[in-house]
Amino acid sequence: MFKEVLGVDIGYGFVKGYDGQNEVVFPSVVGIGRDISFQSQLTTYKSPLDTLAINYNEKKYFIGDYAIRQSSIPSRSLDIKKPEDLNTLLLFLTTLGLYSSEEHQQFNVVTGLPTNHILTYQEQLRNILSGEHQVAMNLNGRKDERQLAVTDMKVIPQPFGTLFNLVLDNNGAIADHDMSNKVVGICDIGFKTADFVVSDSLEFVDRLSSSSVNGMVSAYDIIASMIRSRYKIDKKDYELDQIVKNKSIKIAGETFDISDIISEAYYNLAAKIKTELDSLWDYRELDSIILTGGGGEALSEYLIPKFNNMTLVQDAQFANVKGFWKLAKNRLGE
Repeated sequence: MFKEVLGVDIGYGFVKGYDGQNEVVFPSVVGIGRDISFQSQLTTYKSPLDTLAINYNEKKYFIGDYAIRQSSIPSRSLDIKKPEDLNTLLLFLTTLGLYSSEEHQQFNVVTGLPTNHILTYQEQLRNILSGEHQVAMNLNGRKDERQLAVTDMKVIPQPFGTLFNLVLDNNGAIADHDMSNKVVGICDIGFKTADFVVSDSLEFVDRLSSSSVNGMVSAYDIIASMIRSRYKIDKKDYELDQIVKNKSIKIAGETFDISDIISEAYYNLAAKIKTELDSLWDYRELDSIILTGGGGEALSEYLIPKFNNMTLVQDAQFANVKGFWKLAKNRLGE
């Protein structure tokens, strides 16, 4: 049986998957599924992700943008105890289902957890996600039964994914020996958390590694509050994704520019993260600081000028998950 090698990043904001060729990303939003009473034959969808749904334990769930559009109570879970949250398993299995090419599919998977959660939740998450899972995927109105078997699973600190992406080649072998021998700080800004790790010749330096709750949701809170004050309208965090991306909000058919609101929120969040980095690291002792994550890309113009040796990694949103995949390839030789 063919075994799929996969990197999966179950972020609080977005789920990312990578198999060496294909990138998948969708909002980490889950909602109870329902029978849709009418499907217009004129409706056009850009991709299967637009109608993403999964049946698990005889219950139907809408996932990602479909949950946002069609579920009565969609939720983007921000529970710190990821392994105990059913949404984590549902998002993980949905990702595997998107990469399954056979009815019975085996997987070798590497995923990540926030730095401060590794010691407490690593083994629990691995046990919950490993093993065999029976699901039915709903894509473009078609229901496909899938038996997904996770036969090899490793959970690592999330920012190390970016480091592995930089130093490993596509076979999982060390390609950048110079980077692998350096003392590197990695600042990974996600949706709920900001994670900081230090690697000394690829060794995880625990005393200089930590997490904080100052992820992009902190900026979203500011943005939602300022939108409420200015336009007298409330927006959920999952509704803000597209608004922030467009830097505008549409109200009663009229579009309003909110780039000033977003800039103020990002500036304030970047200032908080700089304070945290200053208390954790003396940046002069690090050969380089790598800024990564979707939040890192968003805040780069506010953070990078504050550190002489900080650079934004290429393809920051997918840097972790691509490193997860490379490590999974490396583990095939074990």
